[in-house]
Amino acid sequence: MWQFIALLLTVCGAALFYLTNRHQTFISNPLPKLWRLLAFIFSLLALFFWLQLYVTSSALFTWLFTSCAALICIPLLGLNKKLCRAKGDI
Repeated sequence: MWQFIALLLTVCGAALFYLTNRHQTFISNPLPKLWRLLAFIFSLLALFFWLQLYVTSSALFTWLFTSCAALICIPLLGLNKKLCRAKGDI
């Protein structure tokens, strides 16, 4: 249960970081910079949860790995959405 919450917070933090970027492709206008503060809070809260679940080195590795994986996968999902729209599937 707590692992799922930590994972969800990590992915939500990464998604909010991406959606505040001016180069994002999910929404027409990026979110205001105030949302980036919420993304930072989500990321730190996720790190806190990971630290409660695992030892320090394992928690940092898990947090960094899931953050990096989310920050790689989220833009690729936007690219997939853009390609499907160009083909007329959506």
